[in-house]
Amino acid sequence: MKTKIIPFLTLIFALNYTFVQAQESSGQKAVNPDACSCSRALEEVIDKVTRIYAGFDDKVTAKTRPAYDKLIKNLRSKASSVSSPLACQTVLQTYTSFFKDSHVSSVWMRGTKQAVSNMEANKNRTDLVTFRKLNDDFLYVKLAVFDQREVGKLDSLLAANRELLAKTPYLIMDLRGNGGGNTSTSDEMARLIYTNPILYPAWDYRSSEEFIKSKERELKAYKDTTDPYYKRVVNLLNAAKANPGKMVKDSGDLVRTLDVNPQSYPRQIAFLIDKRSGSATEFYIFEGKQSKKVTLFGTNSYGVMDYGSDQDFRICDGIYNLATPWGRNGWVKDFRIDNVGFKPDVSIPEGEKDWIGFVQKYYAKGNTVKK
Repeated sequence: MKTKIIPFLTLIFALNYTFVQAQESSGQKAVNPDACSCSRALEEVIDKVTRIYAGFDDKVTAKTRPAYDKLIKNLRSKASSVSSPLACQTVLQTYTSFFKDSHVSSVWMRGTKQAVSNMEANKNRTDLVTFRKLNDDFLYVKLAVFDQREVGKLDSLLAANRELLAKTPYLIMDLRGNGGGNTSTSDEMARLIYTNPILYPAWDYRSSEEFIKSKERELKAYKDTTDPYYKRVVNLLNAAKANPGKMVKDSGDLVRTLDVNPQSYPRQIAFLIDKRSGSATEFYIFEGKQSKKVTLFGTNSYGVMDYGSDQDFRICDGIYNLATPWGRNGWVKDFRIDNVGFKPDVSIPEGEKDWIGFVQKYYAKGNTVKK
């Protein structure tokens, strides 16, 4: 039985390039960097982050407030004497870097080189998805980015090779260097690791004028008001209106179930992860951690998905773009990975060059982590 990808998960993996491409394809006139002072740009960025960023109150605490206030004072002084857009971009990025969250970033929008999306940069690459047989016992799969095109390609490869998967005991899923993308786990990727229902804790969202307007637009786009997700959006919108400026919880955890025999092959799946495995990739890692088949090998992941659902805002009438997440992952009630990442079940030594060989030797010794 093919299960529909959860719309909620797809929403939270929106990337910054959506905004960029919309601007580039809209026929909008080129912006004039001289029309906006750096001081104005800085104040707009501070305002948006302060009101919208879901991690603001977690990052700006009684302990960190003095350093935060000092930073703002210094940046305001610098911004008043900055005339170059590039120099101003540095000022803005110095501010956003305080939060140590790569989902909070400012990008100068004039021209396209600095605003190029991952999808644009990767559109001519052919090495982003790999599926190959290593030997009779091991299959190897690599996913280099979590963009829709590559996830769709992998989904098709897994479906086309179900017979081979069903007779091969071990699979290595290489997620090293995968910094995320614009989509969520496909059906076949979930089927591959599935042993039991996968839980997705309900998210919290920062209520703001922008968030409320976004949810109102979302409701207007629904054609079927009996859709259960329509009711979720209604409840979330009502909560946001009743609690301006506060964090409000989406209604209930989500559970993903699939019609898969948990004893089917591959019986053991190794996820290779490293410090560059982040964002949407960390969601797949989270799904894998719930599977009895999956063992994490390598080093800690990036640690960037405590906050998500990135939104893009024009700063200074489009001269700059600010991306900031207004959602906080529901798993923070149990654990946090911010700037820490998911810890591997089996650490691979720093000097080890052949990670694939390391995993093969590990399983050849009869080792398993999960029972």
